[in-house]
Amino acid sequence: MRTRNALFALLSFFAFNMANAQQLPQFSQYMNNPYVLNPAASSLTHDIDIALGFRQQWAGFDGAPQTYYVGGTINLGKQPAAPGKLYSIPISHPGLLKSKPSVRYGKHVVGGLIARDEYGVFQRSSVMGSYSYHHPIGDEYWVAGGLSLGWYGFSFDRNNIILENDFDNTYNDFIANGSNSNIFDINAGVYVYSDRAFAGYSVYQLGRNEINLGNEQSPLDLSEARLEMHHYVTSGYRFTVSENIDLTPSFMMKIRPPAPLSVDINLMAEWDRRFRLGFSYRNQDAVSIILGANLTDFMRLAYAYDYVTSEINDLSSGSHEVVLGFQFNRKNKK
Repeated sequence: MRTRNALFALLSFFAFNMANAQQLPQFSQYMNNPYVLNPAASSLTHDIDIALGFRQQWAGFDGAPQTYYVGGTINLGKQPAAPGKLYSIPISHPGLLKSKPSVRYGKHVVGGLIARDEYGVFQRSSVMGSYSYHHPIGDEYWVAGGLSLGWYGFSFDRNNIILENDFDNTYNDFIANGSNSNIFDINAGVYVYSDRAFAGYSVYQLGRNEINLGNEQSPLDLSEARLEMHHYVTSGYRFTVSENIDLTPSFMMKIRPPAPLSVDINLMAEWDRRFRLGFSYRNQDAVSIILGANLTDFMRLAYAYDYVTSEINDLSSGSHEVVLGFQFNRKNKK
């Protein structure tokens, strides 16, 4: 930054986001990794679920947001399958024989997420730990409730600032109260799911803590800016349309007043439970294409490209997001 105006513009962008817009990272692949939006959506299909993600928002725009994260969840333990009584089954009634008699038990899942967001000269780091309990409903569904607790760290990188005037009042006033802020916060969520359907609700930044950057004398006062609650609603259902093809329509709503309601409408096609192609529309923001594949029995890779439809389109070549996942199952206890 070589001019006072450029610095002021960056501070204005940050202040606007803290006061009016979405304060949390944008994700286009929530359906591939729902845990980033809901602490209850943990270890849904496998005992151990690990994901690494990167998102470049608005590529080509100087100082545009970048997000890096690594997260994982683990089911603490499986109950052994209930021993079935052995009967003599007449050969004329083979349907009476169950190959795997079992009883469904509740699941206790712990997890963690480490993330870093960079936008211009500002950085936000977070370390979160979570716990969720999953209770079976009938033969197919589960209902889960989860909490995550952790630390947010906000920082202003003064080393990347080059001032033409060492006595720049905007800069000096802004950093007068320190260039770092540490916050502890809590998130919560519920999730209902089966192997075909899911529906969830989560709320983030319940503490609504103050950020405390800058001071009251700064032209852009962030000393009393707060983390505001963000609400997420998700739902989807997988339909089988042929022997090898499934279609999953889904949606996600992000609610953070006074910012406008954000709605994602998605359609994911899956072939042979291995290859995926999806399309997404986010109102007043972007349209996305998503490609994914299971590279091995335990590793999957997905990529999303967002074509920006908002006014920033003239300054950006789009957004890119990559998610690499690893999933494992533990053996039942003997």
